[in-house]
Amino acid sequence: MYSVEDKIAIITGAAGGIGFELAKTFAKLGAKVVAIDAKEQDSETFKSTFSGVKHQPLIITADLTKMEEIERSIALTETQWNRPDILINCLGVNTRKPIENYTPEEWDKILDVNLKSVFFMTQKVSERMKLNACGKIVSISSMMGIITWDGAGKFSLAPYSASKAGLISITKSFALALASHNITVNSVCPGFVDTPLVAAVKNDPILFEDIISRTPLRRFADTSEIVAPVLFLSTEASSYITGHSLLVDGGWNVQ
Repeated sequence: MYSVEDKIAIITGAAGGIGFELAKTFAKLGAKVVAIDAKEQDSETFKSTFSGVKHQPLIITADLTKMEEIERSIALTETQWNRPDILINCLGVNTRKPIENYTPEEWDKILDVNLKSVFFMTQKVSERMKLNACGKIVSISSMMGIITWDGAGKFSLAPYSASKAGLISITKSFALALASHNITVNSVCPGFVDTPLVAAVKNDPILFEDIISRTPLRRFADTSEIVAPVLFLSTEASSYITGHSLLVDGGWNVQ
């Protein structure tokens, strides 16, 4: 019930942070991991992480904001193994600046990566899952899709928050559309996670204190604490859960 062994699991954003931890964990648990990222991943350091696993991951470099790259990634997956059983959308970017300073180009990039790529990746992968009459889709959203935070008055996360709120919405839409095919669709909404992407925030005493004061557990999450609920939602243990967005925020939203 809690196993992903021999399951074909596509993980996007697999080159760093949460995505890398997901790829590593799923591979160690015996999954056939397809690790996709726009960044080059074929370094010896990356590969050495997967030594000794049951199935060596298929590593794909692709820009998933482009439809042809989505189709190419799925085709490579099916050529290497078969139709995917699990899709984890973990690709994401962010920019922090005053709301009046965002440019149309920055808005487009954030929405294209965080929302457009997730929508069309989910659309195309779910077409293959329908042929199996089952599947698990989990997207990494954010608590910023539910609440707002102004960086202690220093900046706005408006485009990022909009993209993550949209991701929560399309999670519900896909869950409804795919339920009759025995495909569940959920999202996980982390709070602040200790990854290189938030190093600048963590190292700013004002921002760090503001975050900690708003988080009842008084710390950032470890990446493993995000992997665990994603793993749960990727197995048959969550077979009666769909359309749900799970907050993993250290209690921020309790207040």
